[in-house]
Amino acid sequence: MKLKNKTEIISTILTPALKFWLRSQLDHVEDLEMKVDAGDTQILRGKINNVFLKSTRAVYQGIHVRKVEVGTENIQVNLGAVVRGKPLRLLESIFVTGELEVTEQDLNTSLSSSLLSSGLTDLVKLLLAEKGLTNSEHLLTNYQLSWQQLTLKENKFIIKGLVSDSQGNSNPLILSSGLELYNLQTLSLNPIYIRGIPTIEDFTLNQFSVDLGTDVELQQLSLFNQKIYCLGKIKVNN
Repeated sequence: MKLKNKTEIISTILTPALKFWLRSQLDHVEDLEMKVDAGDTQILRGKINNVFLKSTRAVYQGIHVRKVEVGTENIQVNLGAVVRGKPLRLLESIFVTGELEVTEQDLNTSLSSSLLSSGLTDLVKLLLAEKGLTNSEHLLTNYQLSWQQLTLKENKFIIKGLVSDSQGNSNPLILSSGLELYNLQTLSLNPIYIRGIPTIEDFTLNQFSVDLGTDVELQQLSLFNQKIYCLGKIKVNN
């Protein structure tokens, strides 16, 4: 197939290939809008100036997002291979910048995902260790934590669940905390309250920091009643 100009390359090859690649990364996406911009010279070398995309609903590894608008610049892809019918592949890592909105309903739906549920369980282990319980991993070995309901308040979240033992006995579990952005890569939880773990008294921690790593930069993180808003960027590796 001989392509006449960059508009034809973008509309016929790049945009469909990018959409297919994006859908392959997600469990589900709805109302996907995408805009691709590339210069005449750059596009022939597989370089894209910028890409903007918008979706009203997306699901990644079981995590539901209500609204997402993101963009990225200076993308290098394997255009030659794509023209020959091969899958699109990023040749270099990129930073994706944008905003997303997650509702309380989205998060409650996401509690069934292993990514979120295991993350919350790992958080409990870290909080127990922060409290000074050096055998925190062992304390939870004989119990199964399941998360059932999440409530969002102004700058605060409350999560309810169950702690079950091997005999099927269950205790109500509550984890609540204030949440704010400390810096671009750090979340601050304060105060934190945990109730319901057998053999451990209910306790409160006044401060705990969560390091998001160098692949994430958050400019804004806001908790409202029934909604979270996030503005920042994340690295997507090739």
